[in-house]
Amino acid sequence: MRLTRRDRVVLFGPFVLVVTALLIGPAVLGLLATFTTYAPGRTTTELVGSANYAAVFASGQFLVAARNVAVFVLVAVPLELGIGFSLAYVLRRSFRGRGLWRVLLLVPWLVSPIANGVMWHFLFSDSTGLLNYGLAAVGLPSQPSPLSQHGLALLTTIGVEVWRTSPLVAFLLLPSLSAISDEKWEHATIEGASWFSQVRHVALPSIRPIVLAVTMLLTGAALGTFDTVLILTGGGPGSETMTPALFSYQQAFGVNNWPVGATSAWLIVLAVLVVGGVYLTLARRVDS
Repeated sequence: MRLTRRDRVVLFGPFVLVVTALLIGPAVLGLLATFTTYAPGRTTTELVGSANYAAVFASGQFLVAARNVAVFVLVAVPLELGIGFSLAYVLRRSFRGRGLWRVLLLVPWLVSPIANGVMWHFLFSDSTGLLNYGLAAVGLPSQPSPLSQHGLALLTTIGVEVWRTSPLVAFLLLPSLSAISDEKWEHATIEGASWFSQVRHVALPSIRPIVLAVTMLLTGAALGTFDTVLILTGGGPGSETMTPALFSYQQAFGVNNWPVGATSAWLIVLAVLVVGGVYLTLARRVDS
């Protein structure tokens, strides 16, 4: 039975109204505000065109933040995929206690990023950190926290985020890996395929769509990295771990520069939309 135009309006009209009122409408208003001087508490608002965007790109701190988040994406996402896939590959076979391990693996992700940041900040601390405790136990001098060291702070932050997110990747990939029939694995083994060949020719073709979706989710999350960095380093030392999301927060709430803060936030949205567009293009190719 084919739906008439009136039927579509009756069925989908309420959904469109709700989405427009709660999602699209506020988003459009927020985008329009980036072309003005709007800020909470201001009695007047003026149209400034692209001045806010020019101010963001003229900020050296934002450019450093953009570089940092690019490094974050290029390092963290492949590591999260690789570690998550490896965990899922191990857990795909039935063994005693597998259900318990599945639950335990999700604990790092289930704990809030703020709590994770506090925990790792404590472990890396100069005075109470686990690293210096181990050094003191063998009679070696204590070392500064890697979170305060140039060249280490960003990599340490990436490591903490990889530790937190990799189990989630395993959780998402595990059902697809478990669905691959034993016959395919046995056939590859009989033909003498190495572990790498089995992964390449048996596992990846079967889970390619979900891997693509997870990659898109991880990339979008990495582009918006905020709370973990805020707790661990606050963007320091200097601007070494500054991210666009943290820059937006500091501009809006730290120095009360709402126009620049909102504009930089919308640049993050634009980057995520680009990632989404790439995902849709690649998804069509996979489906075809």
